[in-house]
Amino acid sequence: MVSSTKYSKLVRQGIPGDGHHRLEHDDTDEGDFELSTISEGGPEMFQENEGVDMIQKAQASLEDGERAKRRIQLWRLENLAVPLCYFTVGLVQGIAYPLINVYPLDLGATEAQQTTIWFLKGFPSCLKILFGFLSDSVPLFGYRRKPYMFLGWMIATASMLVLLSTSDLSLERVASGENNTGSEAVVPPVGAPSVLFLSSIFFIWALGIWWADVIADSLVAEKCKYETDADRGNLQVCCYALRGCGLAVTMPISSFTYSTHDGPWYIITAAATIPLFHLPFLYHLQETRVVIPEFSAREQLQQLWKTACSRVVWQPMMFVFTYGVFYVSNAAWREFLKSGLGFTANQLNALLFFGGALSVSGVAVYKFILIRWSWRTLFIIGIIFNGVFSLLQILLIRGQTFGLDPFLFALGDEGVMDFLLGTHLIPLAVMMVHLVPPGIEGASYALFTTTLNAAVGVASGLSTMLLGIWDVSKETLTAGGVTGLTKLTFLTTAIQVAPLLWVRLVPHSVSDLDRLKTGGVASSSTLGGAVYLGCVLMSIIFALFIAIMNVVSPGWMGGS
Repeated sequence: MVSSTKYSKLVRQGIPGDGHHRLEHDDTDEGDFELSTISEGGPEMFQENEGVDMIQKAQASLEDGERAKRRIQLWRLENLAVPLCYFTVGLVQGIAYPLINVYPLDLGATEAQQTTIWFLKGFPSCLKILFGFLSDSVPLFGYRRKPYMFLGWMIATASMLVLLSTSDLSLERVASGENNTGSEAVVPPVGAPSVLFLSSIFFIWALGIWWADVIADSLVAEKCKYETDADRGNLQVCCYALRGCGLAVTMPISSFTYSTHDGPWYIITAAATIPLFHLPFLYHLQETRVVIPEFSAREQLQQLWKTACSRVVWQPMMFVFTYGVFYVSNAAWREFLKSGLGFTANQLNALLFFGGALSVSGVAVYKFILIRWSWRTLFIIGIIFNGVFSLLQILLIRGQTFGLDPFLFALGDEGVMDFLLGTHLIPLAVMMVHLVPPGIEGASYALFTTTLNAAVGVASGLSTMLLGIWDVSKETLTAGGVTGLTKLTFLTTAIQVAPLLWVRLVPHSVSDLDRLKTGGVASSSTLGGAVYLGCVLMSIIFALFIAIMNVVSPGWMGGS
């Protein structure tokens, strides 16, 4: 042993000895250490490179932590394009949806065509799997996200410009005595777009909107991996709330504007312009250049197949699918409100706006109150209450509104149902993000969201097919005949509550979802994956066929 040297407390804070010394505590002087020479290669020796590695690992860990924090700080300039994309989608949808809600009625669309136009503006969401797969496997100019989001905005803008340049979008309003309310009627000009052309334009428009949206979803799915358990779901709540805020801002403006002579022209002009304001923020979006994708197209398909075959995926996603399929609405309801009760365009759009606002409120209530609740419990409560308020529509059909104005009764009834759907939105989103495997975030998350969107498309198709069972035509509703409408409401309500029979497929929480991977049953099933993917694919084909027939051959399944 050689003479000892006193070390300061800096040694105690993590500075290792060199390659030939060890640190010993000197009991005679608290807080100091004694450096003693030991033979090289002794059992307590600190290797110099080991000490350096420890420091480098600590520094790397701190840097990774800082990078992770920056990734989920949405309001930094390099991330700002993500939340603003959701806000822009909300703005554009909010400006266009009131027009889609009432303009086809003013053009003379049938009940089936009205439902189909709503379906077509949402049908591109069934193609999100293709958008996600393309952005994951085929980078443009070295980037997987930015060019595709730009492309989506350009498609949306171009489609609106085509509608502006080829159609007369003015409206002439005259007093009408067609129904028992004496409301006004709209006379479209000679150059007004046909229902077929309008449907096609809004399909292409929605294609661009949903393309940009799926890229934002992919970016959020990537960022959600850096959330802690305590923060899980915050990113999605923030983004969906921003979309809802966008809807809330532009819906009232669009509803008011539609009532003017050139209202549709102003609305379509705004829909063409708003996406352009997002482009400067898209330019600053931080994204790592990719020379070769992590997975080739073939490997990505293999990963998707492996993911779909996992029980932790196909079991909850099959419930999501059936939940959407069985949410069959009454396709004659909007026509009844207009022709039977004489609701004006502003009142119909007020229902749309109020429902959207309460849906966002449902998201907020889930985040701040219901976030610790069991997912399964939330779905059970939501499905039951939705069935109850759906049946209350029968009271409105029969005029039994307890002294309330029919509009206020309808407002509360539909608003509550939208609120309940809002409380289901974030649990579904958290579930889907948790199932996303690394490397194929875009394609896998798009597959999961496509599952619900495709199911809703099937429900839309089924709702139009049910129109032929009873007489719910515009002429009958205008004359006051509501027997068929009452029976149709009973039927659609019964269908909507059916998922209660298999709600046990829904896990209670993320931890319950994880236990599916290690449960007592097989964790992977080729049959389960094949049934799941087959249902999604066939749903897309079925819904598209029904939509095309409803537009091209109105009344082929009944209705007007």
